[in-house]
This record gives sequence, structure tokens and C-alpha cells, in this order.
Amino acid sequence: MSFNLRRRRPGIDSSMRTEGIRHSLRWGDVPSSVAPYVPTPVSVVRKMLELAKVDADDVVYDLGCGDGRILFTAVDEFDVKKAVGYELNSSMYESVRLKVERRGLQGRIEVVNGNFFLADLSGASVVTLYLTTSGNAKLRPKFERELRGGASVVSHDFPVQGWTTVKPESSDHYTVGSHRLYLYRIPDAYETGSAILRSPGDESRWRRIRDV
Repeated sequence: MSFNLRRRRPGIDSSMRTEGIRHSLRWGDVPSSVAPYVPTPVSVVRKMLELAKVDADDVVYDLGCGDGRILFTAVDEFDVKKAVGYELNSSMYESVRLKVERRGLQGRIEVVNGNFFLADLSGASVVTLYLTTSGNAKLRPKFERELRGGASVVSHDFPVQGWTTVKPESSDHYTVGSHRLYLYRIPDAYETGSAILRSPGDESRWRRIRDV
């Protein structure tokens, strides 16, 4: 897939900007990429962390951290113990790293320029995602192997096939405007045996450009 995805971010907090660097990525521009770069709106970031009930005892891992907005929000607004982000794109990684250093948050935020499929996730109490249905499916065995009991996984827009969500009333997801949020608890998500598989057609949701 090679369609262009541009970021349009009117009105976003200046603290969430990527230090003046403009990133224009296409699907597959970065080796081993499982999703194009489309930033999550800050309102959705907050809701993801609220759903996971993150607090000062949590260690949040963001897989594909982009400009670091989940990492900084987790530390600034939810006072998490630590936030760890994995980002393949070297320029985005460097921008986040510099911002962490300028703010003196090296002990609270760690950003890794690497493939999150090679990460050790055993230290995470919360994992956040904005990938694709197929990307989530590739990560599912890793989550089941490495995440400890009680950990939460929050996925923006795309479910983890075969897992059961923590359901709000009759729906299997929460909504924030046009955005869907899927919340899972380990190991209940895959031990209940009642998950509904989603169609790969859900990938088409990526074709709707997000305004942030």
C-alpha cells in the first residue's frame, strides 16, 4: 500500500508538536513498518489512558510512538512511573529524544529507535497501539507470551482479532467522536474463548485521514 497520509493539525497543543520537524511518511517507508504514521488526537490519547486507569504505579509502552504525545501525556497528566516508546523512524525518534532531554525527563520517559517486535514487553502494565488489524494480529502472540496478568492493552480504531474486550454495555468498543477504542485485560482477553473475529476489511479505516 502506498497512499500518502498527510498530517493536518489545526489547534493542537504546541507542547505536542514534533519540534518543528515535518514528517511525510508513506506505508512501507520504514523497514518492518506495520502501519503508516497517523497521529492520535490528544483527546483520544487522554481517553485511552483514562480507560486503562493509568496512575503513578504504571509503566506505559507505546508501540509506534510517533511524536511522543502518548508518552508525554502519560507522564505530565497521569504521573505514570515510566513511559516507554518504540519508533522506527529515526528523525521522529531523535525529535522525541531531544524533547525528553530538554525537559529533563530521562528518568521518566525512554524512547527506543527500534522494532517493537523485538522489544521485551514484560515490564509493561499498559500497552497502547494505533496500528492495523493485521498489525495487531502479528503482535497478539507476543502479548500473550510476554505481558503479565493484569496488564491492559488499548488499541485505537483496530481490534485484536480473537480477543475479547472489556465491553462497555452492549458494544465491544468505546467511542470518542468517530474514533473507536478497544480495551483488553490480560489474560482475560484470550482466556474467555468468546472473542469475535473482525474482517480484514477494517483496514479500510486507515483511508480516512485524521484531523488532529
